Parts: sequence; C-alpha cells; structure tokens
Amino acid sequence: MHDSPEDGPVELRLLQSLVVVAEEGGVSAAAERLRIAQPSLSRQLRLLEKQLGLVLFERVGRRLRVVPAADVIVEAARRALQAADDVSRLARQVADGRIGRVAVATLPGASPVVLVDALAAFRRRHPGVETTLTELTDEEQYRALREGRVDLALARIVTPPADLASRVLLHERLCLVVSTGHRLADAEQVRLADLRGEEVVFFSRSVQPVGYRWLTEQLADAGIAAPIQEATLATIFATVAAGIAVSVLVRSFEDLLSPAGVRFVPLDGPGIDLVLHWRPACASPSPPTSAPNSPAPPPPTTATTPTPEPPPPPRCAEQM
Repeated sequence: MHDSPEDGPVELRLLQSLVVVAEEGGVSAAAERLRIAQPSLSRQLRLLEKQLGLVLFERVGRRLRVVPAADVIVEAARRALQAADDVSRLARQVADGRIGRVAVATLPGASPVVLVDALAAFRRRHPGVETTLTELTDEEQYRALREGRVDLALARIVTPPADLASRVLLHERLCLVVSTGHRLADAEQVRLADLRGEEVVFFSRSVQPVGYRWLTEQLADAGIAAPIQEATLATIFATVAAGIAVSVLVRSFEDLLSPAGVRFVPLDGPGIDLVLHWRPACASPSPPTSAPNSPAPPPPTTATTPTPEPPPPPRCAEQM
C-alpha cells in the first residue's frame, strides 16, 4: 500500500483502465480491448495506484486479480464511467432537440386550436422537452424574446419587428359572435357595418392592446363609434349569450370550446394570421424566408385544415 493518496480528481481514462483490467484479468487482454500498448496501460495502472495511495491488483498465477480492499474502488469507477456516458448521451439528446425546455409566450385569448392541437402534437414528437406557456401582450412578448426569457412567441395582426424572425402558422376566419336569439344569428355572413346600434365586447385593452386597437379602427371604418366593453373570454361569452353585447373572435373558439348560448357568424372580409416569432440567434424552428438557399416554409393553413405540427425546439432554448 502506498503511503498516502495524491490530491486532485482522477482522470476517466485511468478509471476505464482499472475497470477493463479487472474484467479481463490481465494487462495483455485489457490493452487489446482498449487498443493501447501494454506498457502504456501498465504506466496508467501505476499512476492510478500512486494517485489513490492503494495497491489495486495482485497476481494469482498468470492473472491479475483486484485485491479485496479495492473492490469498492472498482465499483465506484464503474459508476463514474456510467455517469460520464450518461452525460454524453444527454448532451446528444439536447443537441438533437429531444430533451430540454421551451418557453412559449402567447396572447391572452390566442387561438385555442394552436394551443391545444399543435402543442399536443409537439409533445408527441418531443416527449422529453418540457414546455411552458406564458400569457403576454405583443410588446411584452417581443421584450421577453429579446431578453431570452421565452423562446417562441405567438402574436397576431402587427408587423413583426425587424430584429425577430417570424412565420405564419395559421390563417383564421373572423366571426361575429352573437346570442342564439340575435337578429343576425341565422345569417350566412355579415359585415361589420351590420353592427350599428350594437354594444360590442372584447378583450381588455390592457390584455390585448393591439387587438383592441385594431377592432376599434375596423369598427370606426365601418361607421361604428360605440365604445368597446372590456372583459375576459368567459365574460365575453356570458355577455353575448345574455344578449347584452356582441363580439368579434376567431372561428376556432367555437370549434374547440363550443360555448353555450352563442352563435359564430362568418364576417365578410379577410381573416387574421397567427404568427410564430423567435430570435434569429436561435436555430430557427423553420428556415426564415430571408435565408439564402433555404427552402420556403410551408404555406399557412386555415382553421378548417389540420394544424401543422410545430417545429422542433429552438437550439437556444434553456436545456436540461
């Protein structure tokens, strides 16, 4: 037995040599398995014994046997090597997007089709990736992306900031939401101008400032100057079902939530896009349209077609 162990960590290659010699029962077979020269392996064993302050092997005939006192050292070496293999395996999974964390920001009241169908599809494709959702307004989303607090953001209507990459995920039809007994409930299609004299309820301007401003401008263009009542989604449906007001929402709320006492009537005119944003510094979820020699992303879908499965998690997402 050596006098005293040396301070400092033991290299993994020395632990591997210890385990392989213990399993093979000799330097010759171990050196062949490790693909190193026998003298080099012998020097490694001597160095390890010096570092540990222990004699690790004894010769029994033509074989080397681990001395009883060193059995626990060999088992600890095996565990250390397995831990190192686990680190390498996890690193590969992180690099491949199979594990990690992705933080997604969405508008309050964003498309439930995307939040349910697409995120469920994402979980099926990447079961090892932890996904978190945070509700933020448009400007809060952009700030969170720039600061790295979220990895992806779902927004509407506004022109994407120049410093963020984007992709249209979904194009949805807008509908007038009225009570089942409303004068327009059985119409095949309506115009915003048909809302003259109606009270309108929508998300609070503090919750969806861009959407609130957009709807106010659309109503003004249609000659309707009535103030918009502000409410949560549940209160919007309750207010409409009671016949107190009408609202304007995307069709997917009806498809998924089927709220009682209301009817969704298609609005004449264009719908709105749901847009995915991310930081260009991340490995993009899909090739940005401005990237040279890269394939164009698939065209946006409508709410009547299956929602596309979301992209793999961006590489700059918080891992592990």
